[in-house]
Amino acid sequence: MATKRTKAQVSSTPSSHPLPSKTSLRRFFTEKQETDMRSKMAVAEKSPASSAPVSPAPSESSTEGTDIKSILTQLPSKLDLEAMFSKMERSFGDKLQSLHEEVSHIGNRVQLLEEGGETIALQIHNMQTLQQTQNEALIFLQRKIEDLDNRGRRNNLRIRGIPEAPVGTNENITQTLTNLFNQLLGRPVDTPIKRDRAHRAIRPKVLANESPRDIICRIHHFPIKETILQKAKQIRDITFSDRKVQIFQDLAQSTLIARRALRPITKALSDRNIRFRWAYPFALVVNRQGKTHSISTPADVLMFQQALGIPTDVVEDWTGLYMEQDRQLSQKAKWQRSPRKRGRRAPSGNELPTTQKGNATRPTK
Repeated sequence: MATKRTKAQVSSTPSSHPLPSKTSLRRFFTEKQETDMRSKMAVAEKSPASSAPVSPAPSESSTEGTDIKSILTQLPSKLDLEAMFSKMERSFGDKLQSLHEEVSHIGNRVQLLEEGGETIALQIHNMQTLQQTQNEALIFLQRKIEDLDNRGRRNNLRIRGIPEAPVGTNENITQTLTNLFNQLLGRPVDTPIKRDRAHRAIRPKVLANESPRDIICRIHHFPIKETILQKAKQIRDITFSDRKVQIFQDLAQSTLIARRALRPITKALSDRNIRFRWAYPFALVVNRQGKTHSISTPADVLMFQQALGIPTDVVEDWTGLYMEQDRQLSQKAKWQRSPRKRGRRAPSGNELPTTQKGNATRPTK
């Protein structure tokens, strides 16, 4: 038939799927495989009629199998893994045991520190309580001493303003005070007033242009002293020998410091026409609307101000003030005794020689 192709036509007709060339296939082989293939082709070309089989070259799969076997043989066995894990477990156990001991040691130290802190806190609390108790006892003793000091001055008067005698002359304080007191009492100038002692304040003598030192006088009879003090309060301006004179109750230094510290409160009371008085032992007392309000220690100041409705001014702690003053006085230079000459004075012609015991020896006849 015309439609049928002959074998020659089929072979001469180009195929629709051409075979790949050598160049396109070369990229699928390695250099070694390509060299082996060339050698095989050369042998085949030299002996085409030979039908002896050629041993094939080891393929890539066989090489990979060998490598895998060698790798598998090098892997650790179960015993090796168990030994390794046992060693790691012992190492971790030792480290954990050491860490546990350190943590326990630190915990013990922390516990000791906490117990020590609690003990120290308790001791501090006890010391603070003891200090507060001692402070209260100290203030109580100071008030007692102050009261004793003021009671010892009950008959004392302090006179300020009487001029001092010129340097080199003696002043007659007794006669001056007798004339002053009789003038206040409205009695004859020569009326005797019994006094135990009278002297100037113990401090260096002042110069001519300075204020004279106060005179401290102790009246023997307390009623006469009180009468003189009341007369001095009634007569605001006392004039004696053309000089203004003031008469006060002689008080302890600590009492004067306390009164000076309470001056803002006394000024506020005077501005509001609130009467007050000083009490012994030291206290500032106000009687108002049937109630008594007083200040005896610095802790009473705030309650006193609030009760009377006066400004709550800050009042300085006077106990610390006179303690500081006493400390400063104690640090001043003390009296020093001049050293005595230890050398023995040579006896004069009228003196008898003495023995080693100091007894005079009579000359033998």
